[in-house]
Amino acid sequence: MKKALLYGYTLIEMMIGLTVSLIVLASSLALFSVNTSMGTQQLQRDFLHTQLNVLATTISNEVKRAGFCFDCVSTNVFMLSDSLGDSSSILIDDSATETKKGACILFAYNHDKRSGALSLDKDDAKGYRLGQDSKNNPVIEVYENWKGLTNWNCGSGSSDGGTSGYWRDMTFDRIVINTLTFQRSSYHSVGSNTNRLQSIDIEIKASLKADSSVVDSVNFSVVVPNVDG
Repeated sequence: MKKALLYGYTLIEMMIGLTVSLIVLASSLALFSVNTSMGTQQLQRDFLHTQLNVLATTISNEVKRAGFCFDCVSTNVFMLSDSLGDSSSILIDDSATETKKGACILFAYNHDKRSGALSLDKDDAKGYRLGQDSKNNPVIEVYENWKGLTNWNCGSGSSDGGTSGYWRDMTFDRIVINTLTFQRSSYHSVGSNTNRLQSIDIEIKASLKADSSVVDSVNFSVVVPNVDG
């Protein structure tokens, strides 16, 4: 009867097998790290994109109400005049006629649909502009008036909570606003009617504070009636 032959692994074979196993493990870890990094960046891009869409929707819904008076008969008190006496439902950088890109927009509308409005209420005054937070990060500021209309302009106030702080930071803390622009186009109506439409082109570009390489932008237009009263 023949004896069964017993085979074992030599030291060299074991070392070769261990080396191959380590190479496979290292490759797997590297691939996992790359996939995780890519997944994290995609989540960051999705987050930034979502935040920009929220800002765009909020601003669009407000700007499209510019000049809304509800029951104005002869004079629309929600039309705005600039320092030159020109009138519009939209002021860009405090101008009623400026068609260049600006970083601030002002407008007003009858926010509570009150009847027979003869003057602007402080809560009718609206606006957005490119500003800075307390750490000098670029942000979008919204105008929140809590006194009168004296300081309702693109240059007044700050977001530092001071006594003149009519402008408040509305930007999510994790993002930086790199660009905010408003540009006006005007379209006159046909016929004897003096009313016209304005199209406001708005652009927002932003990045993440934690990773400035993650950037995104949104461009949208808002068409509003400009009622000459």
